[in-house]
Amino acid sequence: MKVVDIPPYCTGTVPLDSSQSILFYRSKEGASVVDFAKPTEAELKTLAEACSPASFGRNNEDILDENYRKTGKMELADFGIHFSPLDSGVLQTVVESLFKIDERSTADIKVELYKLNVYGPGSFFKAHVDTPRSDTMFGSLVVILPTPHTGGSLLFRHHQIEYTFNSAAAVSESTPDAPYAAFAGFFSDVEHEVAEVTSGYRVTLTYNLYHATPTTEPGGILLSDIADADENALKSVLASFLSNPTFLPDGGLLAFGLSYQYPFNYSSTHLSDIRGRLKGIDALLIRVCESLELNAFLKALYHGERDSIFFDSAYCFMDHFVNFDYAEVEHIVPYLCNDDRAIVGYDEHSNKAIYEGFDDNEVLDVVWAMPPDHRNEFKAQYMAYGNSASIEYAYGKLCLVVRIKPAGERAMNERE
Repeated sequence: MKVVDIPPYCTGTVPLDSSQSILFYRSKEGASVVDFAKPTEAELKTLAEACSPASFGRNNEDILDENYRKTGKMELADFGIHFSPLDSGVLQTVVESLFKIDERSTADIKVELYKLNVYGPGSFFKAHVDTPRSDTMFGSLVVILPTPHTGGSLLFRHHQIEYTFNSAAAVSESTPDAPYAAFAGFFSDVEHEVAEVTSGYRVTLTYNLYHATPTTEPGGILLSDIADADENALKSVLASFLSNPTFLPDGGLLAFGLSYQYPFNYSSTHLSDIRGRLKGIDALLIRVCESLELNAFLKALYHGERDSIFFDSAYCFMDHFVNFDYAEVEHIVPYLCNDDRAIVGYDEHSNKAIYEGFDDNEVLDVVWAMPPDHRNEFKAQYMAYGNSASIEYAYGKLCLVVRIKPAGERAMNERE
């Protein structure tokens, strides 16, 4: 199945009034100010010189490497600006574009100013993915202040598709009487880069975007910015599967790997928290399934290395992250089946009879519409017992599963 792809970002411009365009900052030389309604080359050069080299995160370390990232940064304690993403309407626009939530729902979003960056001639930031600051962080907002410059476009890559935002062109028509900034909002797991600035100075404010409170239902975030036609196309594809009597004739599960990455802590995050933060096509799938009166669930899929010998293509779908502390495990699938909520899945190459001995559990045929990839992987350590005890790992991924009735029981009564 080829599912409609959704651009994982949004861009735009916003007017700046006289109070929002003024930046105050301090350096070794003292306090300074830049009015971005009419910045001069000399003022921007002085601002750039007041910055320190910017590092980047890799494997929980801050790395300084100007072959990978060449730009200046200024910490929050050293500057101030009255621009507000909330008051200006930018946050509302970003939230509506990425999630399609109503005006009141912005109360569930927290926006934090993170840093100021200055990209002078020859500056760039190679392709990277942002490191979430917590498991509630879902994205970033970059505001490009109006300065004369060329280059420095933002490049986004997701699902092997590249998108370009020419922010220099977006602010090029800003005037002293009518200044405006450009902005780009995007999800944290989207690869992006800043192309080399070829002239002038590119000045940006970066904000981190968080879910302020956990949500338990995707209704709190009403999905993506795609056109109704795209939603209808996905609905049509799913409906065609359901109307085909040869598709899961005895019923089973239609499964989808998640298209976006979600930060979570294995020991403390509940799957309901993640479900409430689904975005883009992941959230759209739930909406479309509900419109077709199908139940879609977020599950943790488990399998183990030792299971491959006896349970070649089996895996367990769980509705929670399993705590293996003090557990005595020989094989992951049979162990998890001690929980009567576990669903055992198998593919067409498996011998179903092997698994039907798990009397208290459902054993279902599974069709993967979108196989899971490296996103949202996890592993959990446990003590394995067999001929001898050893440390082993249960491996897993997050996925969406849709319960499909047997062909003779399916109904296509869409909600009005």
